[in-house]
Amino acid sequence: MNDINVFELTKNEVLDVLEIEKNIFGSGDFEKISNTITDANHHYNILKINESVAGFIEYVILQPEAEIYNIAIKNEFRGNGYSKILMSYFIEKCKNSHCETIYLEVNNINHVAINLYENYGFKEYSIRKNYYGDNDAILMKKVL
Repeated sequence: MNDINVFELTKNEVLDVLEIEKNIFGSGDFEKISNTITDANHHYNILKINESVAGFIEYVILQPEAEIYNIAIKNEFRGNGYSKILMSYFIEKCKNSHCETIYLEVNNINHVAINLYENYGFKEYSIRKNYYGDNDAILMKKVL
């Protein structure tokens, strides 16, 4: 049986998060990730499976709003619902922080992420044409 937990990022996991960012997004920023440990607004929550970092969610909470910057699960852990664990944790944290609205932006070809967000009640409210080269950015929000 797997031991699955969500934690606030500590300095011990910064390199793990950096590796995931590089593998999934093509780049990462060690200093930016490290600085979130002491930032009151910018956060990384990590998902650990049996003490191994399997994914993360990066976000900002500036009451009464929050914004998701990134959510990522290592390739070998995808398809098991782990992003749902991170989303549920994050939304509960937003509610406990008295946030009223959560925002995000997603590439229009990222159908897996769009489905995840829609399943959590996010609604499209705008489009940024060609934001990702030939692809559009879909702006979504969820009112809590």
